[in-house]
Amino acid sequence: MIIKKLVLNNYKTFYGHQELDLDIPDNSRKDNKNIILIGGLNGSGKTSILKAIHYSLFGKRGISAEEYKRIFSNVINNTFFNEGGRECYVVLIVEVNNKEEWELKTKWIFDHNKIQINETREITIRKPGARIGRTQIINNMETYNRFIDRTIPYHVAPFFIFDGEEIKDIILRQNSHEMEEAIQKLSGLEAFKKLKADLEEARSYIYKQILISKRTEDTQKVDNKKIISKRLEIDDELDELSLKKEKIYTKQKDLIEKITFLKDQRMKKVAFNSTSREVYIKKMTASETRVQSLETSFTNEFLASAIDILLKDQYLLLQNELKKEESYQQQKLIKEASLVPYHNFISSLFEVDIEPPLTSTQKEDLRKCGEKVWTKLNKVNSELEEIELLHDLNNEQYRKLMNLPIKTSQHLASIYSQMEKEKAMILQYESEIRNAPDSVDIEEENEKIDNLTKMLGEVEMKLKSTVRKINTLSEEKTRLSKRLTHIEKKEDNNNQDQEQYEAITVIVQMLDEFIVKSTQLKANFIHEQFKLMLNQLFRKQDEFGKIEFDMSSFTIRLYNDRNQEISIHDRSAGEMQIISSALIWALTKSSRYVLPMIIDTPLGRLDSYHRSYLIDHYYKELSEQVIILSTDTEITADYIKQIKDSTYKQFTLDYDQNRKYTLIKPGYFQTRGGV
Repeated sequence: MIIKKLVLNNYKTFYGHQELDLDIPDNSRKDNKNIILIGGLNGSGKTSILKAIHYSLFGKRGISAEEYKRIFSNVINNTFFNEGGRECYVVLIVEVNNKEEWELKTKWIFDHNKIQINETREITIRKPGARIGRTQIINNMETYNRFIDRTIPYHVAPFFIFDGEEIKDIILRQNSHEMEEAIQKLSGLEAFKKLKADLEEARSYIYKQILISKRTEDTQKVDNKKIISKRLEIDDELDELSLKKEKIYTKQKDLIEKITFLKDQRMKKVAFNSTSREVYIKKMTASETRVQSLETSFTNEFLASAIDILLKDQYLLLQNELKKEESYQQQKLIKEASLVPYHNFISSLFEVDIEPPLTSTQKEDLRKCGEKVWTKLNKVNSELEEIELLHDLNNEQYRKLMNLPIKTSQHLASIYSQMEKEKAMILQYESEIRNAPDSVDIEEENEKIDNLTKMLGEVEMKLKSTVRKINTLSEEKTRLSKRLTHIEKKEDNNNQDQEQYEAITVIVQMLDEFIVKSTQLKANFIHEQFKLMLNQLFRKQDEFGKIEFDMSSFTIRLYNDRNQEISIHDRSAGEMQIISSALIWALTKSSRYVLPMIIDTPLGRLDSYHRSYLIDHYYKELSEQVIILSTDTEITADYIKQIKDSTYKQFTLDYDQNRKYTLIKPGYFQTRGGV
């Protein structure tokens, strides 16, 4: 995907109609000119550009109601509003991988008190080479989100649209579900796993049909009977193992509860510890309280709004129909009322004796012609399209139906996101409590927790052993099923179920092998690219003895030269920015998506050494389109020279202190060493 243009019309600090032409032609990209540099001092609108791109693509996803109000309630330019303007909009034009051009427009409307009263979205899709496209107003955001996610998944957004100073959050979130889903989408493994699950479901259904068929047949072959008998034995054993697995799960849950209880007991003792530990305890308790409150809030919100969310589209459809009928009735009354004087006049006129007298046909023709002249002279709308009135409502009923609540699931998603963040913080506080210095004896609790953890490990080993046995028996069951299918196939070559079962089994086995090998290849590739870039970017060469990227848990592990694991959370903010940058590099190079990179404040937390390395070894090769939003103290004249051959275009966001708005100008800080 390539970002071609961003239009800002009285948006935020940008006054009037302003455009950022961000397109990089194919031939320039082939010549490694991939960087677009946008400079601006603090407050000139760099972050507004970043958020405009993100919001155009993904809307309110991941934004709480409070954050939306903070960012977008004052989205209209102040100078334009004071001049009487009441609407502003943003247009993002992108070219996706099939060369289609998407134009995404978001418009906001405000009242005279500067309160937002409406937000609308529309998308125009133009086929390759076409100048005119098909425009669709977005009424259903869930449908729009699914459409966008097929080309640009929301969960991969943090890897190509981000604030450089907040990039460390990628590493801090590396154990989260969102991180796992994003990496799976980027690597393309999710699609194969979904395909395998669908195939296995189809195979299971076909197999059941085969078994039903086998039970009804009077087979004469002893071999068949033995296979079926063995299959039934395996089914019984699998049932026993399944029960055993459930018991182990129960024991595992019990141990986890005991460990949790002991941790609570230890926490009560730790409360008397040093001030730092008390702070972590208070924070952890507050987080747990917030989690409980959020869970209650989520349940209440769901129960209160589920019906309205499900019926939203039907509400809107009904309200639109009622508006049409109301408008039609009003126009009809206006027309009838405006023609009353004419009808009175023409009736009086026909009462006058005329020689020779007019016929009935002449009178009717005269009445119709006169009505047309009357409506034209009095500017009465005579072209009224007839519609069928389906609803007979009084004013109270009409008001209630027009005020039906229109709700979306965004607030539920926001509450759920807050719950996940609080749970992540609880895990972090637990680590801090464990590592804090002791002032009271908690050795007994620690020993019990360690023993229970050891027991939990043994239980999990038993669980793995049981699962392995289940898998072995399942494989034997599959092998017997293939033999059974093979024998029956000789008897009846027309049995399509058996043929489909065999074919799906082969495909699943091949797909399984493909997923395992692909996962390993992806892990190795990400590991090598991550290690390569990390060693290039870090000032302390040979800082790490070993680097691992675990594709099963989607986490990075760093080890020193003594093979001791190094906690990523203990690194400085600048080091975590470098580590996160290396991870983005590795994931980008392994991704099946071709995405632009939009980076705000890319070098803020870094020293000059690491800045120079990012300029020399990172941005030039990161993507086909790298849009950098920088202050004059980050990308300086020296750095401009370093990336000169890779830079395609430059802009400056020039904020006028007197007029209080920003203008987009070509060039990068012309008076400060730009080129």
